[in-house]
Amino acid sequence: MPHRRRPMTSLAAPAAAALVCAGVAWVGPASAQSDVTVFAGGQLDVADSAYAGATIGLPGSVDSKGFAVRGSVYTGSYDYNSGPNEIAADFTGAQAELIYRFGNGPTWGSVGIGYRYVDTDLSPADPGNRRDGGQGGVIVSLDGGHVSGPWRVDWYGSYGFELDDYNALASLTHQVGSSGRVRLGMEVAAEGDTNYNAYHIGPVAGFKLNDKSEIQVSVGLSDGDQRSSQAYVRLGFYRSF
Repeated sequence: MPHRRRPMTSLAAPAAAALVCAGVAWVGPASAQSDVTVFAGGQLDVADSAYAGATIGLPGSVDSKGFAVRGSVYTGSYDYNSGPNEIAADFTGAQAELIYRFGNGPTWGSVGIGYRYVDTDLSPADPGNRRDGGQGGVIVSLDGGHVSGPWRVDWYGSYGFELDDYNALASLTHQVGSSGRVRLGMEVAAEGDTNYNAYHIGPVAGFKLNDKSEIQVSVGLSDGDQRSSQAYVRLGFYRSF
């Protein structure tokens, strides 16, 4: 089923943006001892998507290490062909994880396990698509990074058992200028399930707003099974408190 890009129509996209804005407003007055990170982003690709969420440290966590809970909502849309029909797919989901954060010095990371629920609406109906309707299941994830001088490596990966789907991203960037606020480099990513695989590669830039927040922008080339290559744009943001 080759996917094709279609602008998002789900109301969950503005809802996701509203959630992260509300999170920023709620934790804005927090003290320097808070252990909260809010994040949001989106991608224009074969499937247009947006997400927002937060990570909150549990009692006993110190210096952003130890146990935390991470929750997020997301939404997106795409088109594909099934026989003679063109199918429009809209999906909206949420997930919650218990994660353990570790690291000391230049290396950090986390591993997590949680539950994800996603609802996919197909128009017209496509009984052969296993993603149709509501799906819930266990997910596992890992993420982290390492800094060595001006170089930085970041990685993220997740796997969902219900749909046998995966998502992975890695980037290598280099600090530009003496301020330390700009990083330039490359990123690669892959996603898919038992029915399709997709990939993207392109330059990425990170702009450090302050010691606890950053914006990332990536523009590059996307490719996948049974479809032609096309451009993609990815945006990401996080802020810690």
